[in-house]
Amino acid sequence: MAAPDRSAQITLHALVTARWVLLGLLAAAAAILTTGPDLLGPLLSWFPQPPPPRVFAAVWVVWLLANVITDRAVLRRSRATQGIAGLHLLIDASVLTVLLGISGGPTNPFTTVYFVPITLATQVSPRWTWALAGYCLAGFAALFVMHPLPQAPPGHEAHFAGHLRGMWIAFGVSGGLITYFVHRIALSLSRQRAELGRLREQAMQDHHLAALGTLAAGAAHELGTPLGSIHLLVGELPHMDEAERSDAVATIQQEVGRCKGIVHRMASPEMSVQNLGPDGGERWPLAALGDQAVRAAQGSGVTVRVEGETAVQLHQPREPLEQIVRELVANAIDACRRGPNLDAPVVVTLASRDREAVVEIRDGGVGMAPEVAAQAFDPFFSTKDEGEGMGLGLYLARAQLRQLGGALELESAPGHGTTLRLVLPTHPASLPDGSGSSTR
Repeated sequence: MAAPDRSAQITLHALVTARWVLLGLLAAAAAILTTGPDLLGPLLSWFPQPPPPRVFAAVWVVWLLANVITDRAVLRRSRATQGIAGLHLLIDASVLTVLLGISGGPTNPFTTVYFVPITLATQVSPRWTWALAGYCLAGFAALFVMHPLPQAPPGHEAHFAGHLRGMWIAFGVSGGLITYFVHRIALSLSRQRAELGRLREQAMQDHHLAALGTLAAGAAHELGTPLGSIHLLVGELPHMDEAERSDAVATIQQEVGRCKGIVHRMASPEMSVQNLGPDGGERWPLAALGDQAVRAAQGSGVTVRVEGETAVQLHQPREPLEQIVRELVANAIDACRRGPNLDAPVVVTLASRDREAVVEIRDGGVGMAPEVAAQAFDPFFSTKDEGEGMGLGLYLARAQLRQLGGALELESAPGHGTTLRLVLPTHPASLPDGSGSSTR
């Protein structure tokens, strides 16, 4: 048995729907012609010759049963194939030929209904399309055999017969043109769908590559600080006394552990490229980012404040956001150390507003001039001394936040420090309300 075909399933569904419409129209027309031929005579003068009631009823019942069986045995069980769909179109063309043959033959104005199975066949396959077109043309020709031509007004017999035969030729030409152009349109749509699928797959691959590159660059940037400390301490070891050397070794071990932790986080499932979309699945509390800020401080003075709703939950992947907060807090602490006031505070504020979560990191460093702040998000741009920074921190942070559906904003002025603001879409959790401001 042939495998089910999605296109055939859609075509057969459209055919069953068209059948119900035609069956309903035929039943309504028969009822009108039977119950009120005299009352509605002027309105029905354009109707074709009424068919024999018994023959019409038999054909109608057979068609109805065929539609019910098709709907229950094929469509509802998803068994449609190109062969089944094409066969049902042939059955409909045959039934249509019989109905036209018993109700006026070639003079019936509804011979154009032949275009319905032809058009539906374009959704099955090119072979079935041309087969239906030829079969319907042959069915139209059979109407001249099934029903004799009516008598025309005296002197116009040849003209009337030529007109009907011309209708058959016109039908053949129109059917061929419709079949050709509709089939070309179907092929064009199919190619467009295939190209769209290819572009979608390519865009997904490009997204994964970009995410992978962002992860790698982020790891390189985060590893720069501990590796720089290790390099400095190793160079100073020969010049240290025993106590200093012991402290340096402990610091090196601590920094190596930090490096291992960074690599471990990069290899964790939460940091995989598949999970870098805006929806990371399970929700987690915004307050966790405050914990990461304290962790990044490593004993430095960092104040974390919570404003507004305290039960805000985030749905983005947790690990990338925690990494961004750690990096930005570390940069803020470094900016304070490079300023005239070494004890300048770093304040991290967690807040919610208009279905958004906001993490604001404000330092008391030297700040930046407007022209410098305008370049802060450019790759490889840094205000640090040469060799102290890669100039990728803000660039990577904003790139990751964009992938997660958020944004990164910067405000800075010389002598007034710098404020970085992370904005993420979120929905407040349905937990007891809590508000106010706390400091830890």
